[in-house]
Amino acid sequence: MLKQHGIGSAMVIVACSLVFMGMSGLGTVTPQNGAASSFNARIMDTVNNEVEITAVTIDGKPLFQASLGKGKVRIPFENISRITIKDKSACVTLKGSKDMCDLKVNQLSRVYGNTPFGTYQISLKDVAWIEFSSAKK
Repeated sequence: MLKQHGIGSAMVIVACSLVFMGMSGLGTVTPQNGAASSFNARIMDTVNNEVEITAVTIDGKPLFQASLGKGKVRIPFENISRITIKDKSACVTLKGSKDMCDLKVNQLSRVYGNTPFGTYQISLKDVAWIEFSSAKK
């Protein structure tokens, strides 16, 4: 009986250890997708704070994803001058001054980047606009 109790306890400890090791990445600030972004941005949040960031990504990728009607669009930052967000909709100003509007954003998506004072992240639901520029080489 005592031997079975010891084996059961060991199994519980091993299972808990595996769960806690899997949770070790939950506190990371920026997701890694293997490629660094070559884009900078100015961001205005919904309470009028403006921040300049480098190596900007949205959900770890250098592109903006949204729903257009029943479909989905993925627009690379290299094609975007500005994204304006109001409520749950976005209007993307493409380079060449064309606009794509009535895009539905995933409000759980996050913008990530670096600032001179550290890393930065913000939910798209808290963004008023983003202006993109290529990083200087």
